[in-house]
Amino acid sequence: MKNEEAMANFILKEAETKESLRKRMSESAWEYYTGRYLFGLITSLLLLGMLIYFCINGYLPHWGLYVIAIAMIALLESKRNTERIDAMIKLSELDTNSTNAPLKGSPEQQDT
Repeated sequence: MKNEEAMANFILKEAETKESLRKRMSESAWEYYTGRYLFGLITSLLLLGMLIYFCINGYLPHWGLYVIAIAMIALLESKRNTERIDAMIKLSELDTNSTNAPLKGSPEQQDT
């Protein structure tokens, strides 16, 4: 009975992992930035507020604010897309491993 429970737990864990990877691939930018990384969102809003403050008080020219904002947006989007690609790769590896598993057979079957 314990072997069946262990197998069921393994299959359930693998299904949850696949679902998590599928969700990561299909989530929108809004869900990504607000749903999972609240600390990062708050930090980036504070940094953006500081940049606007420096721009209003004359410490930073307007074009400097635009350059920094574009660079920050590009950095965040590249990080998000990197995680999406990593999720696609992991999901494809899980799918190929699960489809090849029945073909390999158990160790007892390979010895005969």
